[in-house]
Amino acid sequence: MNNNRRKFLGYVLFCAICLVSLSPLYAGNSTSDKPGPQSLKVLTIGNSFADNAVTFLPQIAASVPGYQIDVTKANIGGCSLERHVNLIKACQENPDQKPYMKKYCLEDLLQMDRFDFVTIQQVSSMSFKSETFQPYADELIRFVKDYQPNAEIIIQQTWAYPNFDRLKDWKITYDEMHNGLVKSYQILAEKHNMGIMPVGEAFYNSHKKKNSIDLWNTDRHHANVNGCYLAGCIWFGKMADVSPKKVKFIPEGMDSKTASFLRKMAAKELKRQKKNNR
Repeated sequence: MNNNRRKFLGYVLFCAICLVSLSPLYAGNSTSDKPGPQSLKVLTIGNSFADNAVTFLPQIAASVPGYQIDVTKANIGGCSLERHVNLIKACQENPDQKPYMKKYCLEDLLQMDRFDFVTIQQVSSMSFKSETFQPYADELIRFVKDYQPNAEIIIQQTWAYPNFDRLKDWKITYDEMHNGLVKSYQILAEKHNMGIMPVGEAFYNSHKKKNSIDLWNTDRHHANVNGCYLAGCIWFGKMADVSPKKVKFIPEGMDSKTASFLRKMAAKELKRQKKNNR
């Protein structure tokens, strides 16, 4: 009788040990867990504003443990959605044309890797005019999906700028440019059910809150180091679904208070966007 009892207790102890050993494995598979750290591959289809946004993006991502972002660029200075589409057609007619880095057609770049994200945008001088987006945005999106069906196509919301000579020529104000581009990108996003990286709104709200922190280069439309850092924090936060407050990287020459302010503004904008389900 005692022997049988010892065998039974031994069996119970064995089962308990097995359950304790296996429980972490099952806990790790819980559907409530957030995605872990990751390596992301991004293709940008844009212009110098996309160049600005990714200036510090790899360093920003690498400063958060476990994250990495690799960027491939299909950017041409001053390039609109219309021009990108026309370059696609030109390459189809003559594959020897290599408009991107003088080495590639867009088709080549789209087949170069398996991308997690492909970014698109309108040129800033047309960003506040929604009628300039079509039919070119639709054509570009279809072309990207043909080669990268599993990539998320995401919009970079470009930014308005206090270049008063340009604004005077266009007969609009800084606020009107901002409101127009926000509306234009929102129309495109809703049509294709795409996400937006709210760089333009982060610029606008940062400038309104603390205009002593300049975001623009001497030409008053491209981003300076502060603006590039702010844009990069938005991109990282949106793509990785991680708060920019966790970013540790600070560009050389930027003081820690400025960097902290820009990270907080990026995080605030992304939180506001998520709250509004955009």
